[in-house]
Amino acid sequence: MIEFINNPDQINEARVKLMLNSSASFFQVLIQRLVYSFVSKEKMLDLNKKFLNHNTDTDIITFPYGTDKIIISEVFISPNQAIENATQNNQSAENEIVRLVSHGFLHSIGFQDKTEDDKRKMSSQEDMMINMFHVKQ
Repeated sequence: MIEFINNPDQINEARVKLMLNSSASFFQVLIQRLVYSFVSKEKMLDLNKKFLNHNTDTDIITFPYGTDKIIISEVFISPNQAIENATQNNQSAENEIVRLVSHGFLHSIGFQDKTEDDKRKMSSQEDMMINMFHVKQ
């Protein structure tokens, strides 16, 4: 089950779900429960402080509870931060939010982004998922 809470207008929920299900098939994982909550910048800062001990703004926080093959995750995304990122990176808001949705999915199956090499691998997989999103179904 994939659920979106407070889904922003910038993305089409049905297309994003199709991308996530296609990605699950590609990576040979099962999505048992994947919840995306779109929250305010203030809520993200609160979550970042409370759970990660970071006193900084962030665009996404993922809480994976499953295994590398079974996804059970909560993902929190700040649409406001995503739009700021999109502007800075000359991207559409839609692409940036889809990138963050992809990022949360990838964390849910074990991808990390702590090292530069991890970040390159994560970015490559995000690009693949964004391309999946833009394929006409």
